[in-house]
Amino acid sequence: MRRAVCLLLALLLPAVVATGVAAAAPAPTVTPVPANAGKGWPVSGAQGVLDLAARGYVEQEYLLSGQADTYAQDGLWTDDGRWATHVATTGNPYTTRMVVVRPDNPARFNGTVVIEWLNVSFGVDIPVDFSQSYEHFVREGYTYIGVTTQKAGADKLKSLDPARYAAVDLSSDALSYDVFSQAAQAVRTHPELLGGRGPAVVLGTGHSQSALRLTTYANAVQPVRGAYDGLMIHGRAALAAPIGDGVLGPLSAHIRTDLTVPVFVLQSETDVVASNSVRQDTARVRTWEVAGTAHADQYGLDLYNAANARDRSINDGAPTTCDKPVNSMTFRYSENAAFAHLDRWARGGAAPPVAPPISLLLGLFIVRDGDQNAVGGIRLPDFDAPVAAYSPNNSGGNVPGACLLLGTTTPLAAARIRQLYPDHAAYVAKFTAAADRALRAGYLLPADRDEAVARARTAPIP
Repeated sequence: MRRAVCLLLALLLPAVVATGVAAAAPAPTVTPVPANAGKGWPVSGAQGVLDLAARGYVEQEYLLSGQADTYAQDGLWTDDGRWATHVATTGNPYTTRMVVVRPDNPARFNGTVVIEWLNVSFGVDIPVDFSQSYEHFVREGYTYIGVTTQKAGADKLKSLDPARYAAVDLSSDALSYDVFSQAAQAVRTHPELLGGRGPAVVLGTGHSQSALRLTTYANAVQPVRGAYDGLMIHGRAALAAPIGDGVLGPLSAHIRTDLTVPVFVLQSETDVVASNSVRQDTARVRTWEVAGTAHADQYGLDLYNAANARDRSINDGAPTTCDKPVNSMTFRYSENAAFAHLDRWARGGAAPPVAPPISLLLGLFIVRDGDQNAVGGIRLPDFDAPVAAYSPNNSGGNVPGACLLLGTTTPLAAARIRQLYPDHAAYVAKFTAAADRALRAGYLLPADRDEAVARARTAPIP
């Protein structure tokens, strides 16, 4: 367990806070990337992976250019997150890219923009939160924007498609915090990014290593820049990223409680041991822990593998494999619900429901039932009417470190399945009841409830 936590932290870290007041850098510029530039598609984008046109959406890529500030720490940063900084340097030129996925008919845009701090733990931009919640975004009319925020992602773009990304240049991760602020600024000042319309709400999101940086952003930069209307911090550990170019930031970091915007902390089962010391539910911070889920899962991996086969960015394009079947729990349902709650919350609506935490023994071990599934936490219908045991970690594999985060799915024995569900009708009834409980609790959206129940009705169980 300790080795798993250490490796999780190591993978969360690759990459970097902010609070004295200074004037923001000059407004950034945006430039469309020609669709046929270079190889003809955005690296890590949806082309050839998802049929966006059939969903009434388009994908466009822009260069974002400007001058970024860097920040330095003031005083001691304690675990309450009330951190002070000052601007260390100004006028640092940069050019990065933004992948915009929006309704092709601007009238369908619902006013909500989700900007993702793309994850670079494996050396290339990975749109983790898009991979989990794109169906929700499309259903509701969101605009999604993935931003290359860190040097590793920018450098990889140039190596994978030098013709398309010749102008991209992020000299240092110390620029990342202001680049992320300027991405939100661009959305508010460049209506062409949104098909000619302005946003009502701009939400920032990031997963894993990006979540550590968003923790720092929330505590040190958001109070100064005020760039976002709400933040989704997904898959964090207790620590935070440094404000400059270092490797390690504060080892323990709650989200500061004096923010004027809401923060949603969304955790998988993989994440809880490494983050349980900073659990919090306050007037402006909500934490959900989703039982049976992994830091990354099969649903997301299917998209990563397809994009990787096209881009050949990791392992020469080969699909990621592990020793055991990857976790297939439906984490995406809770992430969809979390985004819906955060959107409403950021618009002045009610706070999301408080959820029970996953049960831990001595803060180090997840308490499990007789089927080896976790006790406590948010319980989705696929978990409360189980046909498998769902683990937060895996092993082996062809991408070092990846399988530790991908979890496992171990089917229950046939005899146990028949004990739980004597016939198919019993399974559907128990599954439907579990789905309705999650729906009433606010952990499942109506559209996802209906999809899940329809899936159960056609499942060959027992």
